[in-house]
Amino acid sequence: MSDFLKRRRPSDANGEDEPGAKKPKSDSQSGSQPGLPDPKQIAAMLAEKQREINAKLEALKKNHVLPSTPPPSAAAPTATPSPLAGIIPADIQRKIEEARAKLEQSRALGALQEAQPVDKSKRGLKFEYDPKAIASIAKQNFATTKANQRIAPVPAAAKLAVKKEIKIETVSEEFADPTKNPYYDPTLAVAAAAAPKERVARGFKFVQPGKFLSLAAQQRAKLQLEKLKADIAESVKKTGMEAEMDLVSDQSVRRDPPPPVEWWDAQLVPNGAYDNLEADFSGENPIITNLVQHPVPIQPPAEAAPPKPKPLMLTKKERKKLRRQRRQEAMKEKQDKIRLGLLPPEQPKVKISNLMRVLGQEAVQDPTKVEAHVRAQMAARQKKHQDLVDSTKLTDEQRKEKKRQKLQEDTSNTAQVAVFRITDLSNPQHKFKVDKNAQQYNLTGVAINYSGMNLVVVEGGPKGVKHYKNLMLRRIDWSGANKDDEDGDGSVDPNKKPNECILVWEGEVKNRSFKGFKSKLLPTEGQVKEYLEKFNAVHYWEAARNWVSEVS
Repeated sequence: MSDFLKRRRPSDANGEDEPGAKKPKSDSQSGSQPGLPDPKQIAAMLAEKQREINAKLEALKKNHVLPSTPPPSAAAPTATPSPLAGIIPADIQRKIEEARAKLEQSRALGALQEAQPVDKSKRGLKFEYDPKAIASIAKQNFATTKANQRIAPVPAAAKLAVKKEIKIETVSEEFADPTKNPYYDPTLAVAAAAAPKERVARGFKFVQPGKFLSLAAQQRAKLQLEKLKADIAESVKKTGMEAEMDLVSDQSVRRDPPPPVEWWDAQLVPNGAYDNLEADFSGENPIITNLVQHPVPIQPPAEAAPPKPKPLMLTKKERKKLRRQRRQEAMKEKQDKIRLGLLPPEQPKVKISNLMRVLGQEAVQDPTKVEAHVRAQMAARQKKHQDLVDSTKLTDEQRKEKKRQKLQEDTSNTAQVAVFRITDLSNPQHKFKVDKNAQQYNLTGVAINYSGMNLVVVEGGPKGVKHYKNLMLRRIDWSGANKDDEDGDGSVDPNKKPNECILVWEGEVKNRSFKGFKSKLLPTEGQVKEYLEKFNAVHYWEAARNWVSEVS
């Protein structure tokens, strides 16, 4: 108490501390201070405070906060005045008494809490449990949040007592019999009385796409039809026509009744009706036979379709570009499949020249084995290439057919004609070349052997005629010596005219005159003209007969 008094400073009449005031040293000094209450007033104030404290304790006892019999330490203090009553001012003495009363009250509550067991496992804070600090907090009389509630553990014996044994009882025979069942209702069905029907789960019913669009279209068509009927009825009224029947109803559309016999059955039904049909189909001239009639197809009366556009002729540079782009796309597609795992990755193309660069360390470790492996890969690649070439190689028959197709030309519209005049065609080699090449190039015509002049007429496509002209004018050596022209000593007659081939005329005609290429030996001019008149080709002989060299 002396330390508490030393720390306190005297206060003035207004209750404010003066910074320059000094501490009291003795009782004589405190008794001499003016404005201090006398001891009687202090004793009266203490008694009043004591009564308030006792009233609060009684209230706590009634609320069962404190026991009815307080411990000896919590006995009510006497009204004996404090020995410092005349020294300490009234307000300070009052505060001291209040603190003392609170201290006594907290001690009484502490003694009560220590008597009860404390469950240290349910502490929420990590420090020692102090019942004195919690006793001053008023207890709440309402439930807190569910998460903060503490459920007291139920002992095992109580659980066993609460748990009841489940007994499964069988239905008695009397209850199973509906006549003996007191709750049986004969008005209800047996199946319904026995057990309720099990509910069937309904599945999803999805709306088909376009359902509501079709319904809307039907509604619009119906409204349009009603509007059309109303317009027709209005126009009938305006014209003054009075008809009892509904002109716009469905009954106004009358159809002819079906005929007694359809037209396709008229020959099979001699009576003219389907009733009592007795037709005999097995006579001498039966109407129905096992023959099938195939009508002649007739082209529809329409304009012919436009011709297909001709393919564009590309230059060599453009063809190379297209090939490069096509190969790049194929390679890119193959690489994508390898990345996705659809194709195995390609093995590196190893050769003897790049052996060390590709394999590296493996080639150094065992060069003999690696070289044998590389040579095997090279042989496999060569074999694969050869197999591909052999698979695409044409046979002899296919090669001939391909060549024939290339030389086959369309001469349905026009045909090229070439007329040649040859001085001497007695050499067998020349005859063979003239005849064989005309057949190979699909040319038609004739080769006439006449004394002093020979005529060759060919007609066909432009490509074949072009190659045949090259043969006749350049490839064949007409000036070569003939065995018939040589004398006995092997010399050639110098007075004989040189052998040569001249192109008399070439042009286009609408149709071919000859059916094939033939060689004819005709010694007289009359026989030549007679033969050519069959093909309307006498003018070719006249042109070759009257031909005159420009040089001469």
